[in-house]
Amino acid sequence: MVVIVGRKEGLLAYVMAAFFVFMTVWYGLRAFGGIAMFEGTLLIVFRCLLGAFAAGLGVIWYLKRRGGK
Repeated sequence: MVVIVGRKEGLLAYVMAAFFVFMTVWYGLRAFGGIAMFEGTLLIVFRCLLGAFAAGLGVIWYLKRRGGK
């Protein structure tokens, strides 16, 4: 489904899909692996990656919006 939407939306859709895959793996490791993914250093890593995804999506969205005018 993402590939179909990604062809129309471009890079923004692919980065969002990568974000959802990342979140699925992170929560899966916590739920099924029994790893404490939201404690200590892993929490800091999680927050940094979340911020990087958010910043990347913001930049891509801004450039796409600016280029469309």
